[in-house]
Amino acid sequence: MQLDIANHCDIGGREVNEDTTLIKQTEGFTLAAVADGLGGHGGGKIASACAIQTLLEQEDRLHTMEEEALREVCERINDAVLAGQTAQVRMKTTLALALISDAAIAFLHVGDSRAYLFHEGKIAYQSQDHSVSQLAVLTGAIRPEQIRFHEDRNKVLRSLGSENNATPDIRLMQGTLHPGDAILLCTDGFWEYVTEKEMLATLRRAKSAEDWIRRMKLLINWRAKKDNDNNSAVAVLAQRPEKASLWR
Repeated sequence: MQLDIANHCDIGGREVNEDTTLIKQTEGFTLAAVADGLGGHGGGKIASACAIQTLLEQEDRLHTMEEEALREVCERINDAVLAGQTAQVRMKTTLALALISDAAIAFLHVGDSRAYLFHEGKIAYQSQDHSVSQLAVLTGAIRPEQIRFHEDRNKVLRSLGSENNATPDIRLMQGTLHPGDAILLCTDGFWEYVTEKEMLATLRRAKSAEDWIRRMKLLINWRAKKDNDNNSAVAVLAQRPEKASLWR
């Protein structure tokens, strides 16, 4: 199975880009991730970069595609971000990652950076944010579509660089991607301007992973204010060797 992968990391309307992305491919194994740093004085940029660098250093441990290994690597990342904190900069970061092998797919996330899996024109998996607004959805206080731009949407309940609130959510799936399947990892500055219906609609029209991100980025540019957040994404499309078109 050939994977078409594209990366997008944009500063938006901010002075500093605190997002970091990752694509790493080895034979039979693909690792993709996005991290969104939290914290003033440039600390968020350091935190997200630290998370991705530590993830790369621990990559070999992930090849087992086992939940225990994923949790241990997440603990190492959390420790690394904590070690970089100072009294002035209590930096933290979100993280969403996908592992793809010839036999399994794994997702891990902490915070409100998201992971999506699309299969046969539908959402087969969508991570749930660790945020106050997501909690409001779960308790029935607001509808799922109201989570975007909710007044408490930026209040994250879990993040890396936390003493007690860094527990990841992990999803393991047996089997690999099928032709036309797609994975999207994105920070909140990206998904808040692109609905799930629009993710699917742009995917149907996309000629490549890069084209898919380009189409979604047009929506962000159209809707976002001048001071919009950093917005980042990694897109993965599964295609046949002859580059067969996606499902229609």
